[in-house]
Amino acid sequence: MNRSFWLALAVLAPSVFVVTSLAQADTLELKDGTVLKDCFVRDEAIRYLVWEKMGDVGTPNMKVVPRSQVKEWKKARDEAAWNAHPNLPDLSVTFIEINPKLAGLHGVINYEDVTGRPVPKGAKTMIDIGDRCWTEPEEIVKNLKLKYRPGEEITLTAHVMNVGFATAEPFDYVWMIDDAVLKRGKCTQSIKEMEEATFPLKYNWKEGMHSATFRIVTDQPEIATINNQATDALWAFSYSFVVSKGKDQVWHTVRSAVGTFSFEDYYRWHVDLMNTIFAGSIWPSAPQGIKARVRLDRIIYCDGDPADAQSALVQPDGLRYDQGNWTWGDSAEEIKTGKYQLPSFDWYTGTEWSLPHELGHQLGIADWYWIDYGGTEDHRWPDNGEIITHFELHPNQMMHWHGPNLHGEVDANYLNETWDKPRGYFADYYFAIPRENFIKVVDVNGIGVPYARIAIFQRGAEVDPAGAPIQDQGVTYFPIIEDGNFEKLASREPVIIGMTDSDGVMRLPNRPVTEVKTLNGYHRLPNPFGNMNVMGNRGELLVEVTRYNRPTYFMLEIYDYNVAWFRGQKDKFTMVLKTPYGSTSSPLAPTGVLAAPIENDRDHLRVTWSAPKVVREQQYLDRVIGYRVYRRIGSMTLNDRPWFAVATLGPNATEFIVDLKQMPEDIYWYSGTNRFAVSSLGELSMESELVEAPIPPVKR
Repeated sequence: MNRSFWLALAVLAPSVFVVTSLAQADTLELKDGTVLKDCFVRDEAIRYLVWEKMGDVGTPNMKVVPRSQVKEWKKARDEAAWNAHPNLPDLSVTFIEINPKLAGLHGVINYEDVTGRPVPKGAKTMIDIGDRCWTEPEEIVKNLKLKYRPGEEITLTAHVMNVGFATAEPFDYVWMIDDAVLKRGKCTQSIKEMEEATFPLKYNWKEGMHSATFRIVTDQPEIATINNQATDALWAFSYSFVVSKGKDQVWHTVRSAVGTFSFEDYYRWHVDLMNTIFAGSIWPSAPQGIKARVRLDRIIYCDGDPADAQSALVQPDGLRYDQGNWTWGDSAEEIKTGKYQLPSFDWYTGTEWSLPHELGHQLGIADWYWIDYGGTEDHRWPDNGEIITHFELHPNQMMHWHGPNLHGEVDANYLNETWDKPRGYFADYYFAIPRENFIKVVDVNGIGVPYARIAIFQRGAEVDPAGAPIQDQGVTYFPIIEDGNFEKLASREPVIIGMTDSDGVMRLPNRPVTEVKTLNGYHRLPNPFGNMNVMGNRGELLVEVTRYNRPTYFMLEIYDYNVAWFRGQKDKFTMVLKTPYGSTSSPLAPTGVLAAPIENDRDHLRVTWSAPKVVREQQYLDRVIGYRVYRRIGSMTLNDRPWFAVATLGPNATEFIVDLKQMPEDIYWYSGTNRFAVSSLGELSMESELVEAPIPPVKR
C-alpha cells in the first residue's frame, strides 16, 4: 500500500537549520557540511525523510534526502514530548481489502522428497496426478482460484480507523482506479477513537498493472494527514497481519516513526517501504527495478493467542487466501495478564528492518546468509593451517543483512519473473543455472593456467563410498549420498576432479538430478551442483586449484550462476578464477620475502625482499622494472577476499612500510589474518608470481 503524498524535495545549501521544536530532536549531517538540527528523521533505505519541525510531523511537508548525501543521523528525541497525546482525531486508511481472495500456496508446498524436490500437496482441491506431479504442477492446482478473470466483479473495501484521541467528524471520500474517479461519497457518521468504518467499491477486473486509491477529503484538524490516502497496486501480492487487540491498543499510546499513534500506520508503512525498495532495486538484469508490489489486504484482531488466529487463516479446503502473513506473537505473561509490552522507544521511532526481510521470505526468497560458511577441519590453508571459510559474495542486500539494503539481483529477477504467480514456493530460483558451465583458471596476468589440477568439494554433500566414478568429457565426478540431509559441511572427498586444458579452461560436469518443475517456471535439470535444495546449502563448491605444487582455493557460489542465468547466459557461463601464479613470460620473482612488525608501532609493518638472481644476462623477459607489494586479509577464498596491491615501486626497492589502517572497507568475518606478498614487474608490467611472506601457524 502506497501512502500517496507529496514530498518536498529540497536543494540544500551548506548551512545550519535551527527550528523551534521539542527540547530534544534529531540531527542530520550531510556530506556537504549541511546540518539539519531539531528535526525528525525516518530511514527509508535509499533516502531519509525529514520533518523540520514538530508541527510538520505526520504531514506531507517533508524533505527527501538521498542516502548517499548523508554523513550521519543522530536520533535524540524527548520521549515524553514526542508521545504527548494531542486532543485531535486522526483518520487513517489502514488497508484496502479485496474479495474474493486468491489462493496462496503457503503450507501446501511439500519438501519431503529425499532429494529436496518441491511439489504442491495437501489441499483438498489439489488433484493427485501421481508421478507426473514433479513436472506438471499446473495440473495439480488447476482447480484453485489463482487469478481473476477479465471482467470479473471484485469488491474493494477501504478500512478507515480513527487513530487519534478525539472523535472524527463526517468526511467525504473518493475512490479512484489509476487516475480516474470511479466513486465519490460521504461518511455521514462520526467515528470515535479507535473505531473503524468501511467503504466498499464494486469493480470489474481489468488485466494489466492498475492501481486503486481511496482518499479521505476533510478540513477538520487532525494529528496527521499522510494517512488520509492509500494507493494499492492491484497486481500486488497480498499480506494478512494478525495482532491481538491488546497489543494494538498499547501501540495507540505512543507515536511511531510515521508520526501517528497507530500500530496500523507503522506497520503499513513497512509494506509501503518494501515497494520503495522494490522500485530502487535496479540491476543490470533488472534495469527498471522490481515490478512486483505488495499490499496489506487485511488485519485480523484477536482476543486470544495470535498463533491460534493465524492457524485459523487456513480454510476448510486446506488453503490460506493470502500471499503472505505476519503474526505478532504474545508472550504467555501478556496473554495471562492482559498487560502488553511495547518495543523500545528507539525501536518504534525507527525502521524495523527485520520486517521487510521476513516479509521477503513470505514471497519465497531465502536467506542469503545461509551461504556464509565457517569451514571444516578437512579444508585448511596450507600456509598457516587456518580453516578455509566463505562469506556470501554480496552481503549488502535485504535478504542477507536485512535493511537498510536493497533486494539483490537474484531476488529482483525472481520477483520480476513470478510477480503474477501464487506465493508458497521457496527459493526455487536456485534451479536457474546455465546449461553449460566452465571455470577458467588465470594467472596474475590474466593468462590461462594450463594443466592445473582441479579438485572440487561440495557443501551439504558426502561422497558415496559405494558409488562408481563417472567420466564426463574428461572430468570425473562421484555420486553422493542422497539421504535428505543437506546440512553437512563441505565433503571430505572431492565430488569433481579434473584438469584445465591448454587455455586454462575446464568444463564442469552436469551431475544428475531428480527432475522437478515449479509453478514459477523453474526447472531443475542436470547441473554442476546436482540436487540443489531450496535452503541453498549445496550452493557452494570449494575449488582447489593446484599448479607448480602450490594449491589455491576458491568458492563457486550459486548466486553467481543464478545471476548469469538471469542476465541471459542461460546456455553457457564461465567463471574466471584468478590465481597468484606467474606466466611463461613473467620476470623472475623476488626472493626472501618477509613481513615483520615494527617495534612500538602497531599500525605499520615492514615488508622486505631481495632482487631475483640474474640467470640469463641481458634477457629482456628477466628484466625487472619494479615491484608490487600485496596484502590479503582473512581466511576466505581468493575470490572472496583477493590479494590487493598496497604499493608499486621501482627496481631498486627492497622494502616497504605498510600502513595497516589502509585497507578495503570489506567484511573480514571469520579472521583478521594478514598475509603479504611481493611480485616482480617486467616489461609491459608483466608480473611474476606472488611470493608470500611466511606467517606463523594458527593454534589448533
